[in-house]
Amino acid sequence: MLVRSRIMNVKRKPTKCPICGERVVDIIYGTGDMTEIDFALEYRKEGIMGGDNIPRRPPIWACACGCLRFRKVNPDGTDAPVRVKLLKGIRKAPASIFTWESEMAKRVLQTGSDRTIHHYKVTVTTELGENEILSVAALSGDDALNEAERIISLGATGLRGKKCASMEVFD
Repeated sequence: MLVRSRIMNVKRKPTKCPICGERVVDIIYGTGDMTEIDFALEYRKEGIMGGDNIPRRPPIWACACGCLRFRKVNPDGTDAPVRVKLLKGIRKAPASIFTWESEMAKRVLQTGSDRTIHHYKVTVTTELGENEILSVAALSGDDALNEAERIISLGATGLRGKKCASMEVFD
């Protein structure tokens, strides 16, 4: 029986996994017990959690499904010097990379109604002075405001504040 190593040596970051065809993402070390979902909600980026222990010859990329990891090597096959991605060095991506849908917009899509769904940018300031821009698919500006308030109150954006001190809607 042939056993394949789960770590493949590569000269540069592959665009997709040679086994399953999934995209290749960074491995983030120093994450402790954090899950990929916690990481996505907090930092709004995609990555595989590497835990707290960094191996001597660390893989720095992984298939998005986790079936294969990739270690960078020089053209002669020796280990290339790499900088591993640590959680403390990760900057949060803006929440506007996600498009949130209001409940009314979801109902319109499910029923096939002829009502028009608009895309709004909602600038939110929380009670703690945090600022965020949300991208919301909604039927109206008021619908977008209601959805933004719901998103903030649930804590889905990773902000510490849970109440909206002020909001502004752009079509």
